[in-house]
Amino acid sequence: MYNWIVIAFFLALILFILVSIILWSLRNGISPMPTSHKAKCCLLSVLPKMVNGKVYELGSGWGTLLFPIARHYPGRQIVGYETSLLPYWFSRMRRKLGGYPNVEILRKDFFEVAMGDAGLVVCYLYPGAMRRLKDKLRVELPPDAWVVSNTFSVPGWPASRVCEVGDIYYSKVYVYRLNSL
Repeated sequence: MYNWIVIAFFLALILFILVSIILWSLRNGISPMPTSHKAKCCLLSVLPKMVNGKVYELGSGWGTLLFPIARHYPGRQIVGYETSLLPYWFSRMRRKLGGYPNVEILRKDFFEVAMGDAGLVVCYLYPGAMRRLKDKLRVELPPDAWVVSNTFSVPGWPASRVCEVGDIYYSKVYVYRLNSL
């Protein structure tokens, strides 16, 4: 009897996880996709050495970029936004276990948050979100802010640098400096 209770619990947990990921993927328009190792290395190599202000990661997911960025900028406050429940919980747990005092993870829609204090915005979103985000970034970010995007460019913005990831998808990382747009 005890074995059936344990099995039923784990099956219910797996079902909850799957349904949660599917529902939040439908709501957000994209599933929480971890950044590949090659893309992460490329992205970290093009980050500006210094930034003036907070660092925001939009759609921080499982934290595959969030925590390496926090190590890259130990003196800066790093804020990750994630609305999908399981990646959010996972990242929060990872933050506590990893001891990242400069990381804050918020379960909020980044389209509803002011980013006027940003020095750097990092994102791995999808084309529709990048189109929507373009105007928000242009209006809210200070002139010396940076935007670094994994895989998807900001439509109509000329990148100051493009890094070829070298993966099978021919992915790129795009770097933008607002004062040069």
